[in-house]
Amino acid sequence: MHTWRCTPSQDELARTIEQGDNSNCKVPGIFFYAQGMPVVVNKNIYTGLKVVNGAEFTAADIIPDPKYRGYHLADDVTIHFGPPLGILLQSTETENLTIPSLPPGTVLIQPISYTVDPTSSHFRFLSGKCTRRGLPVVPAFVLTDYKAQGKTFVEVLLELRGNRVTNGQPSKCDFTSLYVQLSRCRTLQGIKLLSPIRQQDFIGNKLDQTIVDAMQRLRNLADETRRIYEA
Repeated sequence: MHTWRCTPSQDELARTIEQGDNSNCKVPGIFFYAQGMPVVVNKNIYTGLKVVNGAEFTAADIIPDPKYRGYHLADDVTIHFGPPLGILLQSTETENLTIPSLPPGTVLIQPISYTVDPTSSHFRFLSGKCTRRGLPVVPAFVLTDYKAQGKTFVEVLLELRGNRVTNGQPSKCDFTSLYVQLSRCRTLQGIKLLSPIRQQDFIGNKLDQTIVDAMQRLRNLADETRRIYEA
């Protein structure tokens, strides 16, 4: 749900709805829900329960707000023009948790408000401020290489491309991204590629020299620290 402090144009409305699901805005403009789907929390909610930014859960149930009645588009598709009262999440971390009035093993995440401000470099297309209210949760069917660090999967579908496009062609895949993506799967057989392999993404692809220099500097500092300590 969006509350405007100005009269937005159609272009502003469309571009604002597209914002979110990243570090610039913790609340997605449109939230797609399916029972049992994987989700990621975008904000530190309950630190002691490990319901924190980046934590993965399974969506156990959603609690619609009666103020925003549902419009049935199909037998299994309903659209609501407003945020739910909350979403119930579960994980291995919460399976032994019991909270009064909640189903065993679940935690409740409620909507939050976020101000989309044109003074931010990310939202300069706006003519005035807008307050968005929704869940700080996003579907986790797709993860960035950054979010996937430290995780392993039985099967993965990878896009080994850079994040810039020149003349319709994606740039070379970053070396660290290449490493992180290819090392997430437990077996070679479990790796599937979204696009054909390009030589430029592999041949001559090396770690950025600034990173190499920084790693060498840390090794030198470690050696110097050890030498001083043992002297």
